[in-house]
Amino acid sequence: MSILAKMTLGICLISPIASFAMAPNLCDVPVCSIQDTMRDLRMMTPDQRGMYALNLKNTHKDSTDIQVLENLYRAGLEMKTLFTELNDEAWIQRAASDLVNTAVFSLGKLNPINGEQLAFYYTELNNATFRYNLISHWHTKLTSLESVSDLEELIIFADAARTYSMKINDEEWISRAATTLISEISVKLTQLDPAHEGLYNVEIHGANKGIEALGFDRITILDSSSSKNLVISLINTRLKVIVHTFSQAEILGNTITGLSLPSGEMSTKFRLNLNRQTGEVEGMLESTKHGVTEFSGTQMVSTRSVFAGAPSQEVTVKDILGTMTGELGGVKGRMTIKSFKENIYSATFTSLNGSILINFQGKFFAKKGVLSFTSADKIKLTMSLRDNQWNGLSFSTTTGTHSKATFSPINK
Repeated sequence: MSILAKMTLGICLISPIASFAMAPNLCDVPVCSIQDTMRDLRMMTPDQRGMYALNLKNTHKDSTDIQVLENLYRAGLEMKTLFTELNDEAWIQRAASDLVNTAVFSLGKLNPINGEQLAFYYTELNNATFRYNLISHWHTKLTSLESVSDLEELIIFADAARTYSMKINDEEWISRAATTLISEISVKLTQLDPAHEGLYNVEIHGANKGIEALGFDRITILDSSSSKNLVISLINTRLKVIVHTFSQAEILGNTITGLSLPSGEMSTKFRLNLNRQTGEVEGMLESTKHGVTEFSGTQMVSTRSVFAGAPSQEVTVKDILGTMTGELGGVKGRMTIKSFKENIYSATFTSLNGSILINFQGKFFAKKGVLSFTSADKIKLTMSLRDNQWNGLSFSTTTGTHSKATFSPINK
């Protein structure tokens, strides 16, 4: 005899509803036999069915046991089907849905980070608040994540969540939350492994190769150290002009995408696929006027090279605040670094004769001993402290050129 059947026989002293909570647990999961339980639920009254689902949810809503949660998820799905078939009242059907949502939400928080699995859980949540809360949960966890692979999986989830919410016409604030998560993961990826940040030599292929308006042979990609996130410039080095610029670009794995939708100018879409091992790239630019332009090429220089290795000694904020002397782009001068807000660093480079002054803002990576600065999204400067010397490179998003940067340590 099944558990539910035994429970219904013991109604002489207690109610059937109370007997659910008092029944002994005969296995390691809440619903030992889902098939038998569905058969017994079919014989119960509608109120008993609803309360059984509610009691399961309330009893195990804080569970962190994956096996228990998966059991509740499968049982909840069967209850949803059964309660719909029996045309139970709305609150009873909602009780089954809430059980599924609660179990799926916990599974989405507790399982190892897998983008496709998280995306599946997201589509199983039939409540907009639960969907938003799953996005919000991973948003709060973002600051503690240090694995590039985890971040790449998480961005797969966020991209799928945004697409799904737009497809089912969720409120705009939910898809906007997914977009925010994508943007912040993109920033984190540039911090941990900026293999994509740098300069690329490219060649246009196909029918648009000879169109002067689309001619570009160099691409720059940088972390803007601002709300613009990744900034992309497509440059014609022969004419020395920027052909297209994209801000708020996103990175998904090894694919970088940009979108420009101005009201008074041509709309454009950009995609670049990067081979992190070889530096080879291929991609396309699509516009309303010229259609699709395909290109391929190789990476000239990447700030990833500056992040390579580790400092020979611990590097702290005291090692970067102050004035250092050196050379930037072949020009000798002084670099003064200050911090007026926690984790935000401002710097000014002044040439020795005072004719050149460049203001920067950026980040300090203590574990790597790296300074990463940008100047108005036009100049990137990245340096690492190695062997008691700051060495690195700078590149321009307006000219597509790069140069060395060398500075002495801060005088303490």
